[in-house]
Amino acid sequence: MLQQWNNVLLQLRTNKITWLFIIAALLLFTGIGATPMYILDEARNAQAAREMMERHDLIVPTFNGELRAHKPPLHYYFMQLAYHAFGMNAFAARFFSALFGWLTIWITWYFTRRFVSYGTAIWSVAVLLVSTHFLFEFRMSVPDPYLIFFITAGIFCFYAYARERKLKWLICSAIAAALATLAKGPVALALTGAVLVWWALSQKKYDLLFSWKMILYFAVIVLVALPWYALVHQASNGEFTRLFFFEHNFNRFGEPMEGHGGLFILVPAFVLLGLLPISVFIGEVAKKTKPFHTTPFIRMSMYVTVVFIAFFSISGTKLPNYPMPCYPFVAILLGYFINKVITGQSQVKQYPFWLLLVLNVLLLTAAWIGLGMETATQPFRGWALLFIIPVVTAAASWWFFKKEGLKKAMHAIIAGYSVFNLLFLAIGYPAVYKHNPVTKTLPLLHANEQVYSYKIYNPAFNFYLNKPIRVLDDAAAVTRILKDNPQAIIISRESLLSELETVPFKLLAKERDLFETATTVLITAKR
Repeated sequence: MLQQWNNVLLQLRTNKITWLFIIAALLLFTGIGATPMYILDEARNAQAAREMMERHDLIVPTFNGELRAHKPPLHYYFMQLAYHAFGMNAFAARFFSALFGWLTIWITWYFTRRFVSYGTAIWSVAVLLVSTHFLFEFRMSVPDPYLIFFITAGIFCFYAYARERKLKWLICSAIAAALATLAKGPVALALTGAVLVWWALSQKKYDLLFSWKMILYFAVIVLVALPWYALVHQASNGEFTRLFFFEHNFNRFGEPMEGHGGLFILVPAFVLLGLLPISVFIGEVAKKTKPFHTTPFIRMSMYVTVVFIAFFSISGTKLPNYPMPCYPFVAILLGYFINKVITGQSQVKQYPFWLLLVLNVLLLTAAWIGLGMETATQPFRGWALLFIIPVVTAAASWWFFKKEGLKKAMHAIIAGYSVFNLLFLAIGYPAVYKHNPVTKTLPLLHANEQVYSYKIYNPAFNFYLNKPIRVLDDAAAVTRILKDNPQAIIISRESLLSELETVPFKLLAKERDLFETATTVLITAKR
């Protein structure tokens, strides 16, 4: 037994990828329940999953008792499994997101190791492991973690089928594509299809596209994905279909929604910033892409990157999470380049390290100013000093690069950013966000009484109260409620109080929304 234990310890000391997976688990799971539900999309998704579970309804998603047509149901199903296992809490809502983050890292390692090289796989995993944005997204109760994993799995499995012609890979690819469609909609299938067709044509693998097995491929997708879309269409009398496809897909692509527009250059910027720190090498990668075309797996990763960035660059609505399905593939391109430099097949200049240092100094400055400007977070401004870690890491990596080369510099980046991401995501970020207006005002609300809202409120109130909030649309309705029930409490925004000048109300609480311009207020009857 002692000898076996010693063998395990020896393997851990010598197996780099084992340590990377252990670090990934720590970064993804540590403290995921510590941050309160406050971000709007997180709260809506978590509560919608709960409402479906409590109604024993697997078909129609609702939020606050009303149809929620923003997304298909896959993430709701996984959240419900976690609720059964861990209870109704933030940890459960985020558990499977973190798990799929770990699995995304694993499949990136597995397929890159299988079809490129061990070195490329190691460095590709490292790129994802130190990306704060990648880790942050997979610690949230949103559909993107599921979408990213299943798109990545679908493309990898199709590639494996193209190389090995084993039917199991084609079936796995089809199932993954169908589940991606159930995670965010047909856009997942369309973009994945565009990549695979482009890659197959570029490789002159025409037999892949014109084979009876493609009929099987699409049949599996239809069998897995279509039934829910048909059932929700029937159950909602077509309302889900209309809202989801036209408002939340076509309209979002055609024009900016909720103020999330901008120039096409925003999306490439989102990807570059999202994959910091290793994305500072992207300029060097872009100058030396010729060898990338000779390796089919790397070529496919280039196509994924181009398709997703191009599509969302021309989309009217632009958000940082939209192009995230290309992150594993950009990581592979960066990992491939880093491995070539380390093995002496290519070279890299110093400027990426200087760029990283400058960006980290700017982030430290922005964090210090941002926490200082926000009234609620001024006492916790010291948390901004966490950003000193990336600054020191960037400086150290440059020093190691000068003295010992890129490999040691990369080790410094992995170590420094792992420490930073753990402290920031698991301790610093939750400590700051505990001072949001929902957490501060919840003690004033009573779970056994009806809570009201005037026009708008933070959906996290639903999650913590676990009951519908009745929304009032005009001042007359507010007057009636306060007259009939003087104990009633109404949630709203400070900017809307001017509309209630004729209403005799008393201000119970006023709390500025963190890092937003809005201010949450609670009012009751004036007595």
